Amino acid sequence: MIRTYFLFFLILFSSCSDYLEIVPDYKFPSELATSNLDSLQSITNGIFNQIQSGNIYGGGIISNSELLSDNWNSSPISSFSLNQLRTRQMNSYNGEALGLWSDAYRAINMCNIVLHHLSEHEEQDISKADIIRGECLFVRAICHFELVRMFAMPYNYTSGNNHLGIPIRLTKGSATDEQNNPRNQVNEVYLQIIEDLEESINFLPSNKVSRVSKWASIGFLAKVYFQMNDYQNSLNKCDEIIESGLFSLNSSVNEIYSLSGFNFSDETIFQIINIPQDNSNGVITGRLKSTSVNYFSPFDSLVNFYNDDRKNLLYTFFGVPYLRKYSNTSMNITILRLAEILLTRAECKVHLNYSFEDVREDYNLIRQRANYSIDTSSVTNEQLLTSIRRERCYELGFEGDRLHEIRRLQETFRTSVGNFEWDDPRLVYPIPQQEMDNNANMIQNEGY
Repeated sequence: MIRTYFLFFLILFSSCSDYLEIVPDYKFPSELATSNLDSLQSITNGIFNQIQSGNIYGGGIISNSELLSDNWNSSPISSFSLNQLRTRQMNSYNGEALGLWSDAYRAINMCNIVLHHLSEHEEQDISKADIIRGECLFVRAICHFELVRMFAMPYNYTSGNNHLGIPIRLTKGSATDEQNNPRNQVNEVYLQIIEDLEESINFLPSNKVSRVSKWASIGFLAKVYFQMNDYQNSLNKCDEIIESGLFSLNSSVNEIYSLSGFNFSDETIFQIINIPQDNSNGVITGRLKSTSVNYFSPFDSLVNFYNDDRKNLLYTFFGVPYLRKYSNTSMNITILRLAEILLTRAECKVHLNYSFEDVREDYNLIRQRANYSIDTSSVTNEQLLTSIRRERCYELGFEGDRLHEIRRLQETFRTSVGNFEWDDPRLVYPIPQQEMDNNANMIQNEGY
């Protein structure tokens, strides 16, 4: 209907033209839907629908990173693309890689459209415009972050981090124009992510019960710096969250996995809100819900090592390995929570030579919550790091953390299809063939 009125308008006022230029579909959002602040708010709402997609935080990026690591050692999968991940034999036509690339850059472009036009209409409601600006900067940052972690070798792969990352896209474009960016270096991508997150803090609300609060940006900064092994900056951001007094661990280990709709637990920092109309968690619950998981090293040993509420309520069923984190099909998907921040701060403190008691205090809170004995015996840095990393692997199991820890720590791991080094090119997504065909400046990853 909109297109009909638009064409009628052009015909009516183009008597001096010899022909009518047809405007491609992909032009319409930036030209017709950005005329006022409410229109930009609608696009921003659409951005959050976009990052709920099954390829991003609807579950694909979580389950797939687990499949590429050693937590989820699945048997053969019927999905051709997922089976390529399982065997680490992807090619440039892999549907999972294409889905993440397309959906994440689509979200980034929507953010850029809103940010481009926001100054034209912000006087209509400065407070509303500020929140829109903060949310778009936040989403643009986290999408670049997830892309660079999956499509590039990790931070610290080269001494100057000048290895190929992903294209940084900061201007509005379309399906075909203004998107032929070359790949930026990894250090450049991380600097842009940090810049966007830092700027977003100035505009996002302090109320933690928000779609995105400033605490979500601070929490992601802690994740980004931790991925860089920048322990001081990561610690500083963890301190901001913990010392705010706004967050505390939930009383039970499974409460975070029972949230639905616009509900926040004491522990929630950032989540993907799921309502029946969204059905935004179908991928994660479909792939991991009540899965009889074939645990392998190191997770099977952790299930045997711990005997606490997490084992009984989240990882086993009548004593049999059985993932129960995603059994609630109406659940919100938690992306960032206090337990992760406590574990991150604990490791940072070890590297920064805090006292043993101070370090243990952070992760012992998590053990106590799970009704597990506290650690009083780790008294060397090596013992502390072993205990913290074991706790992290268990607490955040199947939440998309393990692959990035392997790569950050430059570890070797074992699966039923072979042994893999942290820098194995087969752990990096291929640049989709569609992008290779359309972008003359694109360079493919090694091995593809």
